[in-house]
Amino acid sequence: MGQIRWKVSDFAVKKEPGQARSKASVQAMVQACARILERRGYAGLSTNAIAEVAGVSIGSVYEYFPGKDAIVARLVQDMVAEVRAMLEGRLALTDSRNDLNSAMRYFLGAIYRLMRKHRELLRVLVFQVPYLHQLPATRQLEIELQQVLMAGLDYTREQYALSAQPHTLYLMTTSVAGTLMHLVLVAPPAMEPEGILDALAEKMTAWLIEG
Repeated sequence: MGQIRWKVSDFAVKKEPGQARSKASVQAMVQACARILERRGYAGLSTNAIAEVAGVSIGSVYEYFPGKDAIVARLVQDMVAEVRAMLEGRLALTDSRNDLNSAMRYFLGAIYRLMRKHRELLRVLVFQVPYLHQLPATRQLEIELQQVLMAGLDYTREQYALSAQPHTLYLMTTSVAGTLMHLVLVAPPAMEPEGILDALAEKMTAWLIEG
C-alpha cells in the first residue's frame, strides 16, 4: 500500500465565512472535529461524522472545506492562536521586576496548563494524525514561541535583556516543547509536574545566561 501524500490544498479552506451565521457553522464544524478526534480518534473522523455532530448538512461542510484534513488543519490553527493569545496575555501581566527564572517559570506553567486542558486532543494529534508537522500552523508555533520568549526577556530586569542566538532559541523552544509534550502525554510516575517545571525553568535560565 503506497504512502499517502498530502498537498497544501488539502489543508486550505475553500472560502472564509463572512456572515455571523456562517462563521458559527464553521466553528461548529471545527469543534465537532475536536470532539470526534477525542472520542473516536483520527480513524473515526469523516466529513459525514463532522456534519452529524456539528448539526449541519454535508453540503455545508464541503462549501467551506475540501475534506476532513482541512478541518483538522483549521483546528490546529485555532489551537495555535489560543496559545499565542494566552502567552501574550501572560506577557502583559509580567512584572518587569521579576527575575529571569521567575518569568521563565511563569510562562512554562501557563503553557503546561493549556496543554493539559487539551491533553486528549493532543494525544490524538501527536500520535495519530500523520501530517501534523506538515501543517503551516504547526510550523508557525515554533516561531511564535521564540517571539514570545524574546519579548518576555525584555520584560525582565535590564541585566537579563539578553540577545540570544538563533540556534539557542531553536534548542530552547524544541527542548521546552518536547519536555512539556512528554510531561502532558506520558507523565513520568512518582514525579511531580511542578518540580519538573521548576527544574526546566532553571535549566532554560542558565542556558540563556551562559549564552
